Amino acid sequence: MEAALPRTGGIYSPPAGTKGVPNTTIQSVPYNALIDDLTADANAARPITAGGTGATSASAARTALGAQGASAALASIAGLTTGTDKMIYTAAADVYATTALTPFARTLLDDTTAGAALTTLGVSAFAQTVLDDADAATARATLGANNAANLTTGTVPNTRISGVYDQFTQVRVTSDGEAFSLLGSATGDPFIAFWKASDRKGYIQHRDGTANGDGIRVANDDTGDYLYLSNVNSVDALKFYDNSVAAHNTIWHSGNLAAADINTLYGYTPASNATQVMAGNGLTGGGAISASRTLTLGTPSDITNATTNSVSGATHTHALGFVAAEVYTGTSSTNTSFPIGTVLAMAQNGSNPARQAAVIPCLYSTNAYVQSGYSGAGSALSGTWRVRGIVTSSDWLLIQRTA
Repeated sequence: MEAALPRTGGIYSPPAGTKGVPNTTIQSVPYNALIDDLTADANAARPITAGGTGATSASAARTALGAQGASAALASIAGLTTGTDKMIYTAAADVYATTALTPFARTLLDDTTAGAALTTLGVSAFAQTVLDDADAATARATLGANNAANLTTGTVPNTRISGVYDQFTQVRVTSDGEAFSLLGSATGDPFIAFWKASDRKGYIQHRDGTANGDGIRVANDDTGDYLYLSNVNSVDALKFYDNSVAAHNTIWHSGNLAAADINTLYGYTPASNATQVMAGNGLTGGGAISASRTLTLGTPSDITNATTNSVSGATHTHALGFVAAEVYTGTSSTNTSFPIGTVLAMAQNGSNPARQAAVIPCLYSTNAYVQSGYSGAGSALSGTWRVRGIVTSSDWLLIQRTA
């Protein structure tokens, strides 16, 4: 006889005909069927409705019960100690830890929009409009910083301006210290350039390194030439690069220039110490060039109408270059030789000579001069005399010696 299923829909029911009747002999077949049924039920998986798992293995039992399998993450969570204002977070794969979660942070976490979160953070409505701008230009417009007229007063401390800015007409920095800095990278060499329209004319730059051209450089882009103060510390650090011949030239100064350098550079032959500076006519002094020598100009004689340009011995004379008037200093009433330029009054002989006409004056008595041909005229005066005008009447003329 085939054994009956011990359970139907999870409910156990004994096989039919297995219950005994009082004072009646127990039948072996129904009895054995009941025993077999109980044995089968005891060995079968106990259904969930009967308090079992409905499975014969742990994994099948978890599946039947819908239970979570063993997990390192759950084990990590199970080992945490929680507390007030704490939250769980992952510290590594399947590793959990706790951290503080303040009441304020929870008010921020429950915000559903960025605007609500900014309001919770205390950001003003105006600041939110700036944060909402899509780019820098829009933000500057919101701030009113898109026009230089808005920056006419106040200061901008400790700020950094990035990007390229042009069309400044004047930049004035007032400082007793480092007023302007160019900050390059660890490998960069920033510089200041000078432009004329779109044509760069020159620049000032510091270049790292110890090669030719490295150091502080002042360059002319039109020629390719530049001055530079080398990073190599020496008296020859100041140099000039001549682009026309691609040569680096040392600039000479009092610290690195000697007479021998001049002779070497220009092919000069040093003068012999035996060479002398000789004093010629009209001079005194001189001597060997092994020492400093002085040449002294001799004292000249007086210059007169008769002197000439000449030297002799330790003196010299000069020609006057024109006829100078001289003064007669004698006392003789019979003197007939007067210096050129002397002016006298002379009585004329009736010939009425014109102005500038040549006349011959003569001595007359002891106190006058008369024209040659005048009655009683004495010795004639030497030299050439000319009429310059009348004195008080046409009988008396002013005359002057001219030669």
